[in-house]
Amino acid sequence: MAIDDLTQLTAIIPTRGNPKPLKRLQKSLQRSYPDLKVVVADDGMDSSTVSKGSSIRLPVGVGRAAACNAMLARLRTPYFLLLDEQCEIGKETELRQLLQMVATDSLDIAAGDIVGCQKRFWFFVRQSPQPGHGILELAGSKLTLRPGHRSAGEGFYWCDFVSSFFVARTEKVRAMGGWDPELKNDEREEFFLRAHRQGLRVGIVPEVTVRYWNDESPSPSTDQVPDLKSLAVAKMRLASMTQLDGQLIKAPRRLQAA
Repeated sequence: MAIDDLTQLTAIIPTRGNPKPLKRLQKSLQRSYPDLKVVVADDGMDSSTVSKGSSIRLPVGVGRAAACNAMLARLRTPYFLLLDEQCEIGKETELRQLLQMVATDSLDIAAGDIVGCQKRFWFFVRQSPQPGHGILELAGSKLTLRPGHRSAGEGFYWCDFVSSFFVARTEKVRAMGGWDPELKNDEREEFFLRAHRQGLRVGIVPEVTVRYWNDESPSPSTDQVPDLKSLAVAKMRLASMTQLDGQLIKAPRRLQAA
C-alpha cells in the first residue's frame, strides 16, 4: 500500500461520557484528517455524540480496557490509531510517519510523544513535554519501569511501553489478546509487558507529537473502583512493580502464588 494511504487506518477513542474534550479531538481529526475512519467507545453515564464515524455504547464503568477491546473487535483495517480523549491533533501531528513504521514492518506499535497543554488566563496556553514512554527492567519477579528508550532504529527509538497515542498492527494486538478488561483503567503496564513477552516491536518517533489537555476534569465515577495496580502485578506473574514515579506496587499475597 502507499505510505500515505490512511484508508488502511482507523482511529479508536475510548471515552467516559466526557463530551467537551471528545468534541475537541473529533474537530481536530476532521480538520487535519477528514477521511480518517473513527470509532468511539463510551462507558460513561451519558452517551457521546460522534459527529463522524461510529460509536459503541458500553455498560457504565466497564473501563478503558473493555472499550478498547470492543473497538478492536470492530476494526476492518490492518492498522489502528489509539487516542486518549484528552488529545488534540495539531499541524505537528503527522500520523503518516507512525503509519509508515508499521506499514513497512519496522514496528508493530509506533508511538508519538505527548505535549501537555494547560490554559492560562484567556489566550495563553502553557505547553510542556510529557513523555510517557520507557523501558521495562525485569529482575526475577520484580519489574521496574524506567523513562527513556533503548537504541535508535531507522527513524525511531526502541522502547517497551508508550502512552495512549500510537499506531499499531491490528492482527498483532488481536493475537496477543488485546487489553485485560478486568484491569479496567489500570491496564497499560500489563498490556505492554504481555506485548514484550510475545515479541511485539515497540518504538517511539519523538518528532511526531500530539497535544494533551490537562485542564479537563474526568467524569465522576458512579462506582467505587479499587486500585487495580496490585491485581495487574499478579496478572503479570510478578511479586512487585516499581512505577515511573518510584511507587512500589506489590501483588496481593493471596494471588502471588496463583
